[in-house]
Amino acid sequence: MSRTMLSLALALLAGTASAEGQWTVGGAGIGATGIYVGEENTASFAPVIIYDTEKFHIGLDGLSYQVFDYGLSQVDVALGYRGAPAFPDKDPLFEGLKRDDAVELGLSIQLEFGNAYVGIGALTDISDGHGGTEADFNIGYIMNVGNLQVDTALGARYRDAALNQYLFGVTGAEATAIRPAYAAKYTTTAFANVTVAYPITDTITAMGQIGCEDLGDNQDCPLVEQASSTSIGLGVIWTF
Repeated sequence: MSRTMLSLALALLAGTASAEGQWTVGGAGIGATGIYVGEENTASFAPVIIYDTEKFHIGLDGLSYQVFDYGLSQVDVALGYRGAPAFPDKDPLFEGLKRDDAVELGLSIQLEFGNAYVGIGALTDISDGHGGTEADFNIGYIMNVGNLQVDTALGARYRDAALNQYLFGVTGAEATAIRPAYAAKYTTTAFANVTVAYPITDTITAMGQIGCEDLGDNQDCPLVEQASSTSIGLGVIWTF
């Protein structure tokens, strides 16, 4: 969940960049529940450094370019990074189990209907890190409560067998006396996010998000001990 925390929260604030460009800097603290056997809940700090124009976005969360924008619809292509799963190094169950980082190419479509929206997106590995694909479908609603902006979204996430194998699978070569082989399959799981933004000044904004995702059939994996993952983030950004 933490991989998408910043991009989801910052998307709530998008749409103000000019053709000349706009910088966004800041940081966020992110906490996430551990899903793997022996994994503790984690807390980390994520810096924010972003440059946006009307069509182009570049930042620590990746690159994107708006290829189509017509009234209610917007289409973007993106290049992003997926860090390898953070397996618990000290647990003997994960000894010798390694994964590579991945670079992913993506396409996203958003349809807006007043304060409501529908989003569709897909990411596929282009670096041979996992060779898999992930696709999201979500519906959301943005409302203002005083100066507070609240974005609530529900959705479904598809991961193919190759990506699930990267995250949760154990090949025959990786199997040990305490780590049985596990062939992951494709899954479609549910997720929900609530993102909030509060303007402290005209250029400084506090943001927060809480998200939860069901693991579906992946909870049957011998590496996993939780049925879902939860993350929460709080941060401050400055735009200029």
